[in-house]
Amino acid sequence: MQQNTQRRRRLAWGAGLTLSAVLLTGCGGGSADEPSASAETDPDATISVGLRFLQNSWDPSKMPGATIVPIYQMVYDNLIGLDPELNLVPALAEEWATTDSGTTWELMLRDDAQFNDGTPFDAEDVKATLEYYAGEGSNTRADLDGLETIEVVDDTTVRITLASPNVGFPEVLAGRAGLMLSSETVASGDFASPVGTGEYLVEEDVEGVEVQLVPNPDHWDPDVVQVAGVTLRWIEDPVAMANAMRSQEIDMAVIEPSQADSIEAAGIPTYEVQGAQLVGISLNPDLAPELADPKVRKALAMAIDRDGILNGLMFGYGAEAHQFIAPERFGYDENLDEIPYDIEGARDLLAEAGYPEGFTYTMAAQANNRPIAEAIQASWAEIGVDVELTFPPGAGVAEATWTQPTIPIATQNLVPEIDPTPFLWRHLSTDTVRNPGEVEVPGLMDLLREAQVTEDQEERGEIFSEAAEITREETSAYIPVLWRNYTVAYSEDLVGVEEWQAGYPILDGVGVKQ
Repeated sequence: MQQNTQRRRRLAWGAGLTLSAVLLTGCGGGSADEPSASAETDPDATISVGLRFLQNSWDPSKMPGATIVPIYQMVYDNLIGLDPELNLVPALAEEWATTDSGTTWELMLRDDAQFNDGTPFDAEDVKATLEYYAGEGSNTRADLDGLETIEVVDDTTVRITLASPNVGFPEVLAGRAGLMLSSETVASGDFASPVGTGEYLVEEDVEGVEVQLVPNPDHWDPDVVQVAGVTLRWIEDPVAMANAMRSQEIDMAVIEPSQADSIEAAGIPTYEVQGAQLVGISLNPDLAPELADPKVRKALAMAIDRDGILNGLMFGYGAEAHQFIAPERFGYDENLDEIPYDIEGARDLLAEAGYPEGFTYTMAAQANNRPIAEAIQASWAEIGVDVELTFPPGAGVAEATWTQPTIPIATQNLVPEIDPTPFLWRHLSTDTVRNPGEVEVPGLMDLLREAQVTEDQEERGEIFSEAAEITREETSAYIPVLWRNYTVAYSEDLVGVEEWQAGYPILDGVGVKQ
């Protein structure tokens, strides 16, 4: 049995992996070099990390969006991990295999992991967690669509049966649906003090301010933590974030494009996370009936100046988004026509739909999307659609549009995954919390089901190209706008920093110089 001697992580997005090689033949794939935190690191040092979002609950099933998954992954381990290049690697599951092309999956668990309350991790915890995540009211339910049975074979073996084949199922377990909980926590429903197997323990959680973490002394990978503690600080304003980085108040941060030049001028090292987020617009016709008309949705999509936003506001950090898969990643269709920026055409579509005078909406946006939201507001005004902007703090946008819908339109920051199927399913199917208006894209779900059972990678790519064409022609509950890159800045006093493409923050093996 292959032991996990590699750094493992995390949630990720589409990459050109050979699924038949990585997913169907047994255990997790490629190896990565160990992060080389220096032997001269200070074991008593702490790291302060700036974040634009913090969790509002330690229950992963209530997570409003995937942007904050890496926070949870500090406390809860995944069944399957990812390395810095997005290859699947062992984590709590040391091996996994399917014998029937993706309907039945057997996971072999490590036997040396325990929760921070001293309880051993075993197969019963896997069963309890996955059943909980697949339940009513869970934000992870769509991730586990098709989950049929979970059988505890023995303490370290779990057999999972799906309703139909899904060759991408291991990638689901590398995301938020693979974050393992204690069966006792699931039974009690008490998440106030999180009980996980992760490398950190929550020492203090000041809601909306900061989270203080300390190392888990009983973690199964004792070398993963190289510091005495981590403080996660909520800094919503991008200027304040950059200032805190320059003044050394924090040791690591995601820097907005408008601040990137000043960070570079200060000599602060950085790296890029390519296509880390899909910035888009969510639409809910339950709260605005006009949005049920495909012509209205298409008009709104056509009245967005993506080139102006990318080059005028984002300084070229990213790419225009005309489909739901990032450029140069598996499933991306480079031949797909772009969504045109056509104000006159958009006006004509609104008139055909019976709204020649337009209408008025409230649109919510995250603070870091303010310039994008204001640019869209100006463009839509040209077609008679007046938008009043509101900026709820923290996870307020996700709550106001997904979990407790009160606002019909919002910018959203969507985090893609290795395999496009669960990402598309989670956001575009009619039975997901992220599509509360149940906007249907005819034919899309049939294509995704076909992708789940197709082992040949080239054939799967053709399926995703067809899906891209469908979602371009039939504007869905989401309008793609921009692929945003992350610029991660970090203190020159940190060692062992790797260019993780799986999210932020990931501190595996990171230490502070002595």
